[in-house]
Amino acid sequence: MFNKLKERLKGWLSKSKTKVEETTSKKEEKPITDTDKKPKTKVIEELPKLKPEEQGTAIEIETEIEEGVPEEIMDEELKEEIKKPGFLKKIKSKFAYKITEKEFDEIFEDLEMLLLENNTALEVVEDIKSKLSKKLIGKEMRQQEIEEYIKQELKETLTEILIEPDNPINAIKLKKSEHKPFVILFFGINGTGKTTSIAKLTHLLKKNNFSCVLAAGDTFRAASIEQIQIHADKLNVPLIKQDYGVDPSAVGFDAIKYAEKHKIDVVLIDTAGRMHTKTNLLAEMEKICRVTNPDLKIFVAESIAGNDATEQAKTFNEMIEIDGSILSKADIDEKGGTIISISHATNKPIFYLGTGQEYEDLELFNKEKFIENLGL
Repeated sequence: MFNKLKERLKGWLSKSKTKVEETTSKKEEKPITDTDKKPKTKVIEELPKLKPEEQGTAIEIETEIEEGVPEEIMDEELKEEIKKPGFLKKIKSKFAYKITEKEFDEIFEDLEMLLLENNTALEVVEDIKSKLSKKLIGKEMRQQEIEEYIKQELKETLTEILIEPDNPINAIKLKKSEHKPFVILFFGINGTGKTTSIAKLTHLLKKNNFSCVLAAGDTFRAASIEQIQIHADKLNVPLIKQDYGVDPSAVGFDAIKYAEKHKIDVVLIDTAGRMHTKTNLLAEMEKICRVTNPDLKIFVAESIAGNDATEQAKTFNEMIEIDGSILSKADIDEKGGTIISISHATNKPIFYLGTGQEYEDLELFNKEKFIENLGL
């Protein structure tokens, strides 16, 4: 899972370190001229609290070190001076490095390309760049720590973008204590695994001792009712359905009333797979929301769909304000960028990842685990 992005990120981190080291090496290899020697007087300017004789000693020490005097031929006075508190602070700039804005842009250019190639939306890439630039430009770090430091800052940036979901199970438990059915409404376009995701979540809820009822709210697509009926039979849960062409809001309403009458904990309502560009169908979704007043509105998309899934998520969120998403086919997603993009585009969590074909293959999203899978 996400192996392609993981390998590309690993390569980028190594390449970034090499770029910085090459830049540092060029600076160190520059021939020393009289002009270069002149700034040594800065030691005196930076140490105004020292007595004149101490300032002179500091200059001599810096000169000795710059000229590479071996420790065995240093006199005792010089050795003692090196041991004094604050000495390392005076010369630490010789062992530290700061990334300039130009160097950051060069380093990030490679990261930008690999993120875009791995299904990360452009607006997300720009946000990552903005956050990283504030953390890296001008930041002092030891040369041997450069790769680890950049890696850590990228990890923290992704942590800021991704949203850790509240476990829906906890919300359902609270609603059950109020003796009311918890209503979940599912949205998404055709072919994204929406009905299968409903079945997987039903299986998970049953394992947690919740009773469920399904609602065949997709009264538009041929064979959709038969498809969800198969899942209902396998899971041994009731299915509320009507004929094709019936108002799906009515089906959802009937399912809620059935749950109230039979004291069922959770109502899971399927809807027709709608193209996010179809205004009339989106308006129909608004009606379903008004009639059923769901506790949770979940958008379902494929993890491998890339920018198409991100645009769909943005449109659905603008129309009905989703509460979060389920991404199917995460087990075959080598890139991982869709997860980052949808979370960023909607500012809502990814609730679950579909990780296979079986009912058990539904995993609560964990952003720490996701970032760890990227090798960060």
